[in-house]
Amino acid sequence: MDDAETIRRALPALPIFPLPGAVLLPHALVPLHIFEPRYRKMTQDCDAGLRVLALANIPDDRAAAERPPRVLPAIGIGVLTRVDRLPDGRFNIVLRGVQRAVIERELPTAEPYRLVRARALSPSRPAPSAGELANDLKRLVLALSAALRNEEAQALAQLAGRAADPGDLADIVAGALIANPRDRQAVLEAVELEPRLELAAQAAAAALARTASNASAPN
Repeated sequence: MDDAETIRRALPALPIFPLPGAVLLPHALVPLHIFEPRYRKMTQDCDAGLRVLALANIPDDRAAAERPPRVLPAIGIGVLTRVDRLPDGRFNIVLRGVQRAVIERELPTAEPYRLVRARALSPSRPAPSAGELANDLKRLVLALSAALRNEEAQALAQLAGRAADPGDLADIVAGALIANPRDRQAVLEAVELEPRLELAAQAAAAALARTASNASAPN
């Protein structure tokens, strides 16, 4: 079963893992340490089933104080790529981002963790300038790689160069360069291709500008 079919089957009753600032973009790999009993149960159930769960962003302290904590409706769905159970029952897992989605409603459940009904999000309109924007973004990433000359930047340039789909390219670059949760959430919510590519390009341009500034600063 491929990722698309697996996600489709999971959408009607999708486990969510609410965390402050948690934003899972497609193609990102997120390691997580699972220690709370309710999320240990969630991990066990996911590992035994479709191996799908979503990260849901608790945006601020006010949202965290609500019961249950309020999460933003746009979520990132991922597939478990690694599950290591520790001797005391905790887990170390790696979640690979696959799909944007929006929570339609929260479901009643007897499980200790939260379940939602979700809908997958995909671009809804043509993006005539996506190809040009994608080429511009690839040029920025190549320039950044040349300026930084480190393994991480070179790996990003290789991934960007192989990305045939403009949306995948934007997610790969944004996932690598954007750390701020609010900015990552903006990329997650950018369903249409052109705004998403523009956000990724802004991040790449900012990283390149910082690199140039650091290089010109006196020692």
